[in-house]
This record gives sequence, structure tokens and C-alpha cells, in this order.
Amino acid sequence: MRRITKQIFDWFDERAGLRELSDKMLNEPMPGGARYAYVFGSILVYIFIMQLVTGILLMFYYAPTADHAYESTQYIIHNVEYGWFILSFHFWSSSVMVVMVVIHMSQVFLWGAYKKPGELVWVVGTVLFVLVVAMGFTGYLLPWDQRSFWATTVGIEIADKVPLVGDFIGQFLRGGPTTGAHTINRFFVLHVMILPLAIMGLATLHIYLFRKAGPAGPYKGTHRELTKTSEYFFPRQVYKDSVAIGLVFLITCALAFYEPVELLQEATPEPGDYNPVPEWYFLFLFQMLRYEMFSGEWGQIIGSIVIPLAFMIWLVAIPFIFRNPERRLWKRKIGIATWALILFAVAWLTYDFSITEVH
Repeated sequence: MRRITKQIFDWFDERAGLRELSDKMLNEPMPGGARYAYVFGSILVYIFIMQLVTGILLMFYYAPTADHAYESTQYIIHNVEYGWFILSFHFWSSSVMVVMVVIHMSQVFLWGAYKKPGELVWVVGTVLFVLVVAMGFTGYLLPWDQRSFWATTVGIEIADKVPLVGDFIGQFLRGGPTTGAHTINRFFVLHVMILPLAIMGLATLHIYLFRKAGPAGPYKGTHRELTKTSEYFFPRQVYKDSVAIGLVFLITCALAFYEPVELLQEATPEPGDYNPVPEWYFLFLFQMLRYEMFSGEWGQIIGSIVIPLAFMIWLVAIPFIFRNPERRLWKRKIGIATWALILFAVAWLTYDFSITEVH
């Protein structure tokens, strides 16, 4: 049996170069040795794969039309064996993915891994962050209940405020003057085809650029010191990645079990008693727009468009703003303080929203 297996492997290796490929993947030097700080990229790849798998399973039963979306989602929850768990796992994986992207980008920023030669790795990663959020936003509408309908309506209304192209964006997303049957069709195509393909393509480019530039390693220690303490990706880093992925899997399962997806009433053009709010990762923006300083037409434009757009431009430009090769934290006080301030502002606005809603 072992001989037959070896012959089969050798046959494929001769034609596909399996040994060379595995050597490149598993024998990559890790500066400073294996660390749990390196696991976030692998976690994101795992979550995306699980999103694809659970999403395909849900597509067997889901009907992407305004007349049947709600009914088919209810059927998945109540009639398909373990359908409620698959749907809930898919739902929570989306949120976990957003959290992991933020943690991953924070780790890369803190370690200064965006600096030369990692500029393009950072830029492509920033675009991936936008696509991950867009993936969550487009998927949120698909159950077609009051929560998803009005959260999407609020999001599209924010897009409407973009100067010059706002009307076009709103019309494109809605497929008409109001959120309705054409909207769910467009969001379904974006969610299951266009965005996944874009993420797969850019993720492949991101990994290629990362392998080309090489891991930056910890923010402290000279290149010579880090090289001396480096070790290969296999086996210790593979073990750490596997432990981290297993932990994320258990957390997502726990969320799916203890907080399963439950639908509200079917979507209607009138919110009724429901207070429309966006998905949790947009709550900071939603709360900011409630402040008096952002009242009025121009205040809404500044709060919903100008500030987020300026932030995204700053995010993409980080490698070209902070060009000094210095990566030690205490030598990058301005950059670290700016990043910490942004994270604090987002967290505070989200918390302020929850306090406001309670009272």
C-alpha cells in the first residue's frame, strides 16, 4: 500500500511539482520564531473557506426573491436538519471575520510590517478589509426580515449622500427608487458571486506579495538577531495556527448554539415598532451622525462621507506617510497614538450607541 501511494505521489510530483510547492509553503523562515502573533492570516483564510462552505449549503434551500426569501430562510431554520446551526454559524463567522481583519491590521501596523518592502501587502490588505465589510453588508439583507431590510435601507441612504455619484450608487444598489425585489437580487449576486471572487483574487495576490516581501518579524530586534532566532513555518507555526483556528471554530460554534439567528417579521415598507439600525460594525458611524455637530445636510455629508473617505485614504497611504524604517513602538509615537485614538473612537461611539438605546 505504501509503495502504491508513493508511486501515485511521485506521478503527480513529476507533473505538478508537489514537493517543490510543499517546500515553499512549509519551509518559509519565520523571523523571531513561531508566534501566535502570526496566526491571524491563517485564521482569515479558514473563516473565508467556512463562509464558502456554509454559504453553498444554504444556497441549496434559499430562494433569492422578495416573495420567497423570508419563507425559505424560515424553512432553513425550522425544517432543514441542522439548518439553524449552519445559518447561525455562517452569520457569526461574518462578524468574527470583521473582528479578525481589524486585529490582523492592528498587529501589522503595530509591528510596522507595512514598511518597505511590505507597502503593497498593506494596500491590498486594506482593499480586502473593505470587501469583507461589503460582504457582510450584502449578506445581511438576504433573510428579508425587518431587521435586515431596514439596516440595509439605512446603509443605502448613507451611500446616497455621496456627492456627485450618490444617486447612481443608491440606484445601483436598490435597483430602483426604493428597496425592494430588485435590491435582494442584486445583493444576492454581489454576495455569492462578485465579492467572493474579488476576495479570492485579491487574497491570492495578498499572499503572493506577502511571500515575496517575507514576514517582517517582531517590531524589536535587529535583522541579524531575528534571522538567528528564525525557524521554519512547519511544524511549530503550523501547530500554533491550528490551535488558533480551533479556538475560533469553538467560539463561532458557541455563538451559533447560544445566540442562533432568529428572524423578526417579514420585511415591509413600513418599520412599524422596529427602530431601524445598521449592522454592529456600522453602529459607530450611525451614532456619530446623531450628534448635533453633524446635523443638517452638510453635516450628514461630512459625517457619513468625508470623514470615512478621509480615513480610508489615510489607511491606504500609511506606508507612504510613515516611511521611516524604524519599527520599534516607542520610536513611532505619533503613528501608534493615531491608531489607538481611532480604535478608541470607534469603540466609544459603539458603546455610546448601546447606552443611548438602553436609556
